Amino acid sequence: MESYKILERIGEGTHGQVVQAMERSTGQIVAIKCVRSSDKASKNLLREIESLKALDSDYVVKLLDHFCHSFSFYLVLEFVASGLPEMLYDDDIWLDDFHLKTYARMLLAGVVHMHATNIVHRDLKPANLLISSEGVLKIADFSLSRLLLTTDVAEDDQSNRCYTGQVATRRYRAPELLFGSVHYDQSIDMWSVGCILAEMQMKTPLFSGDSDMEQIAIVVHNLGTPTDKTWPNRNEMPDYNKLKFTHCNPVPTNVLLPDIDELLVDLVGKLILYNADKRLNAQEALLHPYFFNEPLPCLEHLMPKPPKDHRQKLLPKPTEVIESLDKNFSCLYTILDETL
Repeated sequence: MESYKILERIGEGTHGQVVQAMERSTGQIVAIKCVRSSDKASKNLLREIESLKALDSDYVVKLLDHFCHSFSFYLVLEFVASGLPEMLYDDDIWLDDFHLKTYARMLLAGVVHMHATNIVHRDLKPANLLISSEGVLKIADFSLSRLLLTTDVAEDDQSNRCYTGQVATRRYRAPELLFGSVHYDQSIDMWSVGCILAEMQMKTPLFSGDSDMEQIAIVVHNLGTPTDKTWPNRNEMPDYNKLKFTHCNPVPTNVLLPDIDELLVDLVGKLILYNADKRLNAQEALLHPYFFNEPLPCLEHLMPKPPKDHRQKLLPKPTEVIESLDKNFSCLYTILDETL
């Protein structure tokens, strides 16, 4: 830790605080994530480290170093200036359709690489998509990620294919997870991608329930009551038969997503399907006609660049945050002999 000088708090990860720091020898600005030691946190952190070490993509945040000290674990990550929500909701930044199309393409390119490495993120959402100072979208926060077993291994022992259903932020959680499934694959990420693509256009979450029950009700109201045709294996979901639904017809996708490019409507519609086997995978989505139709995606080097201190501009840091930072990073300050 003597190699780094803590500058300021950036925010919260799923299981830890994140601060901006400077490497003393080079002057490089980095992000340091601190995770307090616990059985669950340690397990998630190891998965995050292994996932980031296995990934090498321009569209995935890079792990620079990792170490432990005083019952805490530290991840040193490349510093990324802003996030997708900040770019979407900053009135001073104009994002046209071709900009959003490039964000969508970068997201899918990152997911293609991630899934090709057999890694499922399990918490894709706008807050976990960062925007670099060059305007490049990067997938971050792999604390809920995991390596999926290969088909051959899974066939040898079906019990090994059981994964926890307590993943993904509710508004981006695939319906099989909402109904308690522990047998799933990368298709849960593709449901999340569909929700993100819709939100980028509408500036509001596609399915915005405040509880699991409300989330299920909203999804069913918009996609219609599941049937043998739309969701053949729905009765295999542990919690599906615990609920009874009043029959409702699906809302047409162009009504669910009004005033949006019809090709994007088609793409989102092929991602937010009950039947996970029918959802487009990331490579198929990347080859969808939406990306080859006018307006064509913006060239990456022409993408809007977030201004310096973008997060601080949009979310002023309250006084009590400094106290929280000092408390959670007290060991860093002791080591560095630094104060804010």
